[in-house]
Amino acid sequence: MDNKATVFFVHCALRGLLFVATIGLLSCQTAVIATANVITPTAVSQPIPTLAATASTSSPTPTLAPTPTATHTATPIPTPTATPTPTATATPSPTPRIVGTPVDRTCPDPAPLRPPYDRYYLPFERWPKPDPTVETPHFWLAHPFAGGDRLLFNQDFPYGWDNNGRLLLHNGVDVAEPLGTPILAVADGTIVVAQADEAELYGWRCDWYGHLVVLQLDQTWNDQPVYVLYGHVLNITVEAGRRVQQGEQVAEVGFGGAAVAPHLHLEVHVGSNTFGSTRNPMLWFSPSSRRGLIVGRLVGPEGQAWQGVDLHLQGVDNSEESRTTWSYLGDPDHLANPDEGFGENFVFADVRPGQYELLVTLQGVEYNLPVTVTGGEVTAVELITEPLKDTNN
Repeated sequence: MDNKATVFFVHCALRGLLFVATIGLLSCQTAVIATANVITPTAVSQPIPTLAATASTSSPTPTLAPTPTATHTATPIPTPTATPTPTATATPSPTPRIVGTPVDRTCPDPAPLRPPYDRYYLPFERWPKPDPTVETPHFWLAHPFAGGDRLLFNQDFPYGWDNNGRLLLHNGVDVAEPLGTPILAVADGTIVVAQADEAELYGWRCDWYGHLVVLQLDQTWNDQPVYVLYGHVLNITVEAGRRVQQGEQVAEVGFGGAAVAPHLHLEVHVGSNTFGSTRNPMLWFSPSSRRGLIVGRLVGPEGQAWQGVDLHLQGVDNSEESRTTWSYLGDPDHLANPDEGFGENFVFADVRPGQYELLVTLQGVEYNLPVTVTGGEVTAVELITEPLKDTNN
């Protein structure tokens, strides 16, 4: 069978704290189409990565839901636009609540059980494609701590992952700082929540964050409100209804709720201030000029997103540079949502500039994708795998 893939240049909690990472930015648009080991680059604007797929017999075959086989069609990567345009994007995430509609914050009794998560799984539903009318990138947020140009977050527990089954699905990122470190407003806006959550539901259960602050940005995105949630905070210095400016202190690092050590849990909500409306925060924070960001799509030939798959990034010009991340997990509530402009299902953040190979093994096929990371820029890639194999034969 031919190994086919298409690449495009263009993605609370809290138990462990091994933190090293952040984001890079800006946008490059280029494309390459590769079939088996024959590489046919088609430059759109700048040099681009290429892809090679080689068969492997050592990797396990995942247990997957059956899905029809289809010939893929290349999907254009979105081009940044000066003015965001509202657009209706079909996504597997819950329909956003109408702004202003009351949210049921009643504490459930008993607390919800851990839902099932799918790994190495290709569902029937197609994953949202990048919408070229939506603004990308949108690095509107300043860092929540004073000093430094890198946001160091826990790379072992990124957005959309569950720490290999040890935790619940993470719909934010965790940043380690000492207890009592001042936390700053990441943008101009209005405080809409500043309180304990022991009697109101904001996370997986009540008293999930201990204390939290939620900031609604002055700026809307794609005609939708944007909220930033700060979890596990102490010594809150603002109250609901107060307007703040970027850089103003709102609280201090704490460890209440489900946290077992001091750190800041950050979420970005789009459309509504609800637990199921999150986006990957690393796509919203201003980058370091000394790091880059890889935003990627790992999909089947009909556009379904591979869920819970290990992805490895290996340095070529510096073999000591390596990284592992995971594609967003699937769950019944669709709590991990793609950005409408990128349509991503995995992200490598805070990557040193250089040449890398992106390695993914699925259904006995090893995909090896060369990727160039540039400081201060976003590299967006799309990898379309072979059709799902019939594991019953």
